[in-house]
Amino acid sequence: MRQGIRLDRATLGNWSGRAGFHLQPVADRMRCHLAAADRLFMDETTAPVLDPGRGQTKKGYFWAIVSDDRGHSGPSPPIVLFRYASGRSGAFAEQFLDGFTGRFLQCDAYDGYDRLIEVARPQGPWTLVHCWSHLRRRFIKLARNSKSPIAEAAVRQIAQLYGIEAMARGSSPDIRLAARKEHSLPLVEAFKPWFEKQLSMISSGSTLADDIRYALNHWQGLTRFLDDGRLELDTNSVENAIRPICLTRKSALFADHEVGAENWALPASIVATCKLNDVNPAAYIAETLTAIIAGHPQSEIDDLMPWRFRRQASINRVAAKRLPLNACIAHSKRSTPNHRV
Repeated sequence: MRQGIRLDRATLGNWSGRAGFHLQPVADRMRCHLAAADRLFMDETTAPVLDPGRGQTKKGYFWAIVSDDRGHSGPSPPIVLFRYASGRSGAFAEQFLDGFTGRFLQCDAYDGYDRLIEVARPQGPWTLVHCWSHLRRRFIKLARNSKSPIAEAAVRQIAQLYGIEAMARGSSPDIRLAARKEHSLPLVEAFKPWFEKQLSMISSGSTLADDIRYALNHWQGLTRFLDDGRLELDTNSVENAIRPICLTRKSALFADHEVGAENWALPASIVATCKLNDVNPAAYIAETLTAIIAGHPQSEIDDLMPWRFRRQASINRVAAKRLPLNACIAHSKRSTPNHRV
């Protein structure tokens, strides 16, 4: 029910598909911006999809690719791009990053990403930067469940790193790097031998030992933030972007089919990017669709990016000349195929 009008689910799905068709050039251009970024975040989450042959759902995945330079006040706008895949294999990560020219990928320690450090590219393989937040969660969970003094000490030491990051957040990469060299580096240099000492004193089969080995096995990726002021301590940028997908999953339950899941990824990308740029997603989508249907030139698609919303005279001029609703619908029917969601 919308504004007192009952709309069939198929009608809503068809409208969403048509909107996605018109917004595809925006998503394609967002991907181009991401492809040129030197540093990216990546993560994945489950996406239930109906499996018609069995009458049940199967597990697909939304992969999120994020660029976010706000931590060091970089000039590039934050961007989120979701892609759907039928699995979680690292081959999908490689596929989705094909043609990207970046060097650093900030991600969790999922071994599917390891294939990216061997991929053949003109720029060389990706450099993985691992996440202190994932490590911290392990010790927080252990400290809560077992009251382990070693886990509690690890949490306190990681908290010191986050305190330094909080003070330097928003500063230039050079200032952030200098702060890390002066304050974070001594902590990290003391942290590793402390981990090694604790590991030698506890049962090798314990959960605590597993968590310490996790840290030591990924130490190179965890400490790369000490060499570049643009790198972040964690992957919170992509985790925050992916969280609404998890909430939507609880409400929507599942996609009817894989094409529907792929269609779902497009508006999710635009909405997430709008939010990161402090743009109202509903207002942006409404005015951008109006501009596109009114004939906004493809050569000027950059004017329609979410981060330029209401900052470009061209889109404001076109948006001011709103087509009547019936004209928009008629144009859409002539120019787009039927879509299913």
